[in-house]
Amino acid sequence: MARPRVLLIATGGTIAGMATAGARTLGYAAAALPVAALLETVPGLADLAELSAEQPYAIGSQHLESGHWLRLAARVHQAADDPGIDGIVITHGTDTLEETALWLDLACPRDTPVVLTGAMRPASALSADGPMNLHAAVTVAADPASRGAGTVVAFNDQVFGPDRVAKFHTARVDAFAARDAAPLGLVLDGRCRWRVPPAEAAGRRPTLAARLRPLPSALPRVDLVAQQVDADPDLVGWLRLRGARGLVVAGTGHGSLSRPMQEALARAAAEGCRIVRASRLPGGPVVRGAGVDDDALGFVAAGFVSPHKARLVTSAAIAAGLGPEALQAVFDAL
Repeated sequence: MARPRVLLIATGGTIAGMATAGARTLGYAAAALPVAALLETVPGLADLAELSAEQPYAIGSQHLESGHWLRLAARVHQAADDPGIDGIVITHGTDTLEETALWLDLACPRDTPVVLTGAMRPASALSADGPMNLHAAVTVAADPASRGAGTVVAFNDQVFGPDRVAKFHTARVDAFAARDAAPLGLVLDGRCRWRVPPAEAAGRRPTLAARLRPLPSALPRVDLVAQQVDADPDLVGWLRLRGARGLVVAGTGHGSLSRPMQEALARAAAEGCRIVRASRLPGGPVVRGAGVDDDALGFVAAGFVSPHKARLVTSAAIAAGLGPEALQAVFDAL
């Protein structure tokens, strides 16, 4: 039987990192290994799939900008239109991997699976986790059952949906988990074992792919505002002057706000700025109308989506021409 054809897109990150001392797992240079050298760290990849590889950039993902997202999405669109590609794997730094995964799932077609992976330890570490994660990612991308999965994350033998995946630890190899959910599946002994058919899971998630084609040349500016003791409501006006077309507030508790902050955000909403309430807590939803009169204030509730993911969803929705009601429907489906 012919092997599945998988495109590997390397972007840098810890999985391609190198330290001067092999035991070091925190002090290292990210994105030091080129993609060819990265592939050499993983035995048996050629048995899984016929691989082609490219490297559009090599950076730590904390340096990512929306321009990188648009470039990646354009390449995924192109690859999805290529009948010679059965799956796509993207190696990525872990700091913003969860955001990139959700962006690609919203912006790209879902028939060809896109699997993001990375590592918590550099390639030079004594027990580097990158080779196993990359092997698992190629396994998922090459699995015929992954057709229609959209974008998923493979990490530490688990497969996560892009909407709920989150980085929960700064150093452990099991740093990723599903926020208020379970993994979609596992990778065990070189086989995908799906809890939920991946195409079925993807079908439950909202998509903006049709509305974002052709892709915009830039994404609208959306900023985060933190609610804490003595939070300065003047930040809202300053960010608006800087060009923010949307603001996501990382609220306390159930997305709650101080009175001065709520009033400043309500003025911005009245001016046409998209205002989204999220929570700074690691779990639980922000439900529309619970504790805050979102209808009267013109706010949107982020549901189960974290503040930083809510920021990218809001930016993508504005680029797609969605109003507040349609944006709320997107959050309700995530």
